[in-house]
Amino acid sequence: MIDDRGLTTRCVHAGETPDPTTGAHGVPLYQNVTYAFRSADHVEAMRAGEAPHFTYSPRGNPTARSLELKLADLEGAETSVAAASGMAAIAATLLTLVRGGGHIVASAELYEQTRDFLQCDLPQHGSSATLVDARDLAAVAAAIGPATRALYVEPFSNPALHVVNLPALGELARSREIPLIVDNTFLSPALLRPLEHGADLVLHSATKYLSGMGQTQGGFISGRRDLAEPVRETMLRLGGQMPPFAAWMLLAGVKTLPLRMERHSGNADRLARLLATDPAVAAVNYPGLETHPEHDVAARLVGVGPDRFGGMLSFTLRGGPPATRRFLNALEMCTIAVSLGDVATLVWPWAGRDLIRMSVGIEDAADLERDVRRGLAAADMPSRANALSEPTPAD
Repeated sequence: MIDDRGLTTRCVHAGETPDPTTGAHGVPLYQNVTYAFRSADHVEAMRAGEAPHFTYSPRGNPTARSLELKLADLEGAETSVAAASGMAAIAATLLTLVRGGGHIVASAELYEQTRDFLQCDLPQHGSSATLVDARDLAAVAAAIGPATRALYVEPFSNPALHVVNLPALGELARSREIPLIVDNTFLSPALLRPLEHGADLVLHSATKYLSGMGQTQGGFISGRRDLAEPVRETMLRLGGQMPPFAAWMLLAGVKTLPLRMERHSGNADRLARLLATDPAVAAVNYPGLETHPEHDVAARLVGVGPDRFGGMLSFTLRGGPPATRRFLNALEMCTIAVSLGDVATLVWPWAGRDLIRMSVGIEDAADLERDVRRGLAAADMPSRANALSEPTPAD
């Protein structure tokens, strides 16, 4: 049955009902590990599929199951699998797909631990990966070979915010009879549902926007049942299931997802436009800017408007590493920290790339602008000081 309610309503209600025993409003935290049966006949009925029943928390937990049902609803997926972290979801998915020596074609611009897993860990399992510019469909097509088991991309890439053409990649994957796997952590189902654009599986680090508070870890695999359920079995053997407490925390976080993503996006749009006009800034990477090279591709994916392009941006300063250092040290409200998707704004200098990544929070936009202007003034201090010291022409 298709849930035709609005996204915010589904974030609040999907997968949840009052507790049938106590009437508790909201899913309780089922922290226990094992579940009792009434009799031997009850066990046999469960094994025959006649009486579904939880048995052992790693194989299924009521709190985590409610969250899986909610995420499947939000993604429009046949099923969803909860994992202990984003990397647990990614690793279990890739190891399942390449079992027996398969090959993955992936975007060259990815979360660095994903890229390291593809390049360092897959070869140790007798498998391989080819990294290409996923914006170049010809390069992607040329990289697909007989052993290729999947395409793997991020719609808005980490950290440069490149944008890929998901429908075209989905069509290519279907023509080669391989699945398209999409890590949608940067956007969340509030802004983009990749299954509607040709993806077969969608992955998330739930630690980020799905949680929103930076206080719990988790991951998700959502999509076709024939692809996702084998991943669940791999994860069971690897011990990568989501703990009940994390699921309980995420159930609370997801309820406000659409409201938060609207504010994250609006704030990011304002900061991106501020940065784009400041003389201290060399370049801004934000798909919501009309000057972004893939702006039109991004707009076809997420829609049009300042509240649609997510809360992630990155930029470079004209003064290089010294300017980056001055910018960061001048910030008073924005936090210098890794991770993303928090309600607070997090800023991180990217190692070896002279790039600053910003996960824009939900603070008041005027306060964010004031803090960023403070950082930019400090970053550009030498050139502004030089301008002030130059002699004025005599009348």
